Amino acid sequence: MGLGGAPGEYADYEWFDLADLPDDVVRVGPDPLSDALRELVRGYPVWAGQGATRVLLVDLDNLRAGPARLRARLAVVLDLARQADRVALAGQVGAVARARPWLEEFADRAQAVPDGADVADLALLAAARDVPDPVEFVVVSNDGIFADLAERGDLTLLSPGVDALSDRLHGEASLLVDLAALEAEAAAGLVRASR
Repeated sequence: MGLGGAPGEYADYEWFDLADLPDDVVRVGPDPLSDALRELVRGYPVWAGQGATRVLLVDLDNLRAGPARLRARLAVVLDLARQADRVALAGQVGAVARARPWLEEFADRAQAVPDGADVADLALLAAARDVPDPVEFVVVSNDGIFADLAERGDLTLLSPGVDALSDRLHGEASLLVDLAALEAEAAAGLVRASR
């Protein structure tokens, strides 16, 4: 809760309603930003590749963005989900509804949780507990609650923006990929290519 009239915790969300978007924008058509962002993320050794079970945990509440950026971020999630052995996605009802159109075959796996602090995080951690060792994790989140996963194996972090990243999680990650910085790089590359 802010004091003295400061913006609330949800002020930085870029809210939009999928019903307001035409179907062709939501589901089909070329998407150069998504393609460019996926290509940049593919340049990182996201998976350690040591024979461990690959687990992708996605905190959909942390992927707040406008429609174009959300679609690009979820294109990356979709790529990683197709490489993973286990996938868990969770978020509050609105976050799950906004994500589902771009999650393709993983849309039904997106778990909607009730409002509340850390509810989605706890659902993801419960899914992680069910995976036997050896295991490696790719986590799409900024929340420090995931730092303990590093005790079980490699922990790669795809941060939706390091400005909001938990110091504890940053300190435990084997690899940090700043998704927001890569988005800016991808967008700049598209602008250069269009000139």
